[in-house]
Amino acid sequence: MSHFLSRRGVLHGTSLLLAASAASAWAQDTQEGPADLQTLAEDAAIWGLPLVQTGFYLALARAKGVKWNQLYLNQSLATPSLKVPGPNIDTIYGFAWLDLARGPVVLDVPDEADRYYCIQLIDAYENTFAYVGRRETGTKAGSYVIAGPEWNGKLPEGVKRIDAPTSIVLALTRTLVRGLADLKAAQDLQSDYTLSPLAAYPAGKTPGIVETDALNILPKPELPQTGAAFFAQLDALVRRFPPTADEAASFARFAPLGLGGSFATKPPLPAAALQTALQHALQRVKAAKVTDDNDGWRVNYHITKFVADPVARANVDQFGPGAHIAAEALYFATSHDSEGEPLNGSQRYTITFAKGQLPPVKAFWSLILYGMDFFLVDNPINRYSINDRTEGLSFTPDGALRIRIQHGAPDNVANWLPAPSGAFQLILRAYQPDDSMLAGAYKVPAVVRTGGR
Repeated sequence: MSHFLSRRGVLHGTSLLLAASAASAWAQDTQEGPADLQTLAEDAAIWGLPLVQTGFYLALARAKGVKWNQLYLNQSLATPSLKVPGPNIDTIYGFAWLDLARGPVVLDVPDEADRYYCIQLIDAYENTFAYVGRRETGTKAGSYVIAGPEWNGKLPEGVKRIDAPTSIVLALTRTLVRGLADLKAAQDLQSDYTLSPLAAYPAGKTPGIVETDALNILPKPELPQTGAAFFAQLDALVRRFPPTADEAASFARFAPLGLGGSFATKPPLPAAALQTALQHALQRVKAAKVTDDNDGWRVNYHITKFVADPVARANVDQFGPGAHIAAEALYFATSHDSEGEPLNGSQRYTITFAKGQLPPVKAFWSLILYGMDFFLVDNPINRYSINDRTEGLSFTPDGALRIRIQHGAPDNVANWLPAPSGAFQLILRAYQPDDSMLAGAYKVPAVVRTGGR
C-alpha cells in the first residue's frame, strides 16, 4: 500500500522547484482571484479530487457490504493477485471505515514488542491526520479514542484521544512480517487489533474479520466520466463532509460556483464548460512535479499530515489514499538506469550498496520490483523484493551488497531480484528514515546496466 499505494502518486514528477512554482501559482490565484468561472472550476476540481475519490471508495465499500467501524484483515503478504497499485511485500494489511457521526470509536492495540506496525488514519480529504504505531505512539499496548470534529465527551481512564477532522475516517493497518517463519506471530498480533463504539467500551471490543485480499477494496479510483457528474458529486460530498479548518480558506474561493449551496439547482456553468474544467484540472494534476531527484531516483520529501497545496495533494493521492508522510516512510522510485535508459528485462542490472551504506532507517527497508502498472510481477521463485530481512544474501569481500536484477536466473540466485521480460520499475521503501535520509543527504545507489540477457 500509493501510494500504495502506494505509495502511489508520490512516484511521479521530477523537481521540487516546479512543485514550489505550482504552490506559488495557487497562492497568487487565491489572492488575486481567477480570471473567470471556468478557471475557478478547474481549481475547485483539483481541490476536490481527493474528496471525490473518497466518495468512490465509500460507494464501493457500500456495494461490497463493508461494515462501518469493522476491521478487515488480510493475513497474507501481497502477491501479484492483489490488484492494488504499489503494495509492499513486507507487511500484512488491514483496513476499516470509521463513521464517527455515530460517536467516537475506540482502537485497542496489543504490545508489539518493538515490531514495526502502524495504523494510518486518513480523513475524507485524504490527509493522513494521525498514526497509531511504532514511530508516533510506540509499541506498547494502548487504547485510543478516535473522535469526530463535534464530540466533546469524557474519556475513560487510560484512553488517549485522537481528533479526526472529518466524521468519516479510513484506517489502514500495516504489521511487519520479519520472514515466513514470523508470519504466524504477525498474524496473531494483527488479530488483536480491535474497534468498539466508545458507548460500549470495553465490553464491545470487536475483532477484525479475516478476508483474503482485503485491500482489493482500494483499487485505483474511478472518477465520474463527465464534468457535470464530477461537480455534482463534489457538491454533495462537501455538504456531507464540510471542509475542515485547514480547508476553509481554499474552499471559500469557490463561493461563486455554489458548491455546497446553490450548485444543485443553479449550476454556474454549462455542462461543456464543466467538462473542459475537469479535463484541464486532471492534466494539471498529472503534470505536477512534486518529487526531488536523488541521483536518478524520484522521491517526495515533503508529504506531511496536511498538504496545503491542492495540486501537490491531488498528485500524491491520484492513485488513491495511503501514501505515508515522509517521516513514516520515504519511497525512492526509478524506471531508468544510470544512463537514463528505461529499465527492461532484455538487459541485466546491478545495484551495489557499499559497506556501511545500506539505507539508514529506524525500522526497515525494501527494494520492490513492479510492472509499469504498479502491480507485482509473477516470477519463478516468487521473490518480489530484496530487503533487510531477505535470507541468505551474499556480500562481496569488501562488505558490499550487490543486488542482481534480470529476467533470467544468474548462477547465484541469492541476491537475484527477478525481472519480467519487458519494462519494469523499482521502488525502494525506507520506513522510519533517519535524519540523513529525510534531509536528502543519503544517496540511493544507481541502477547500473551490465549487459543484455
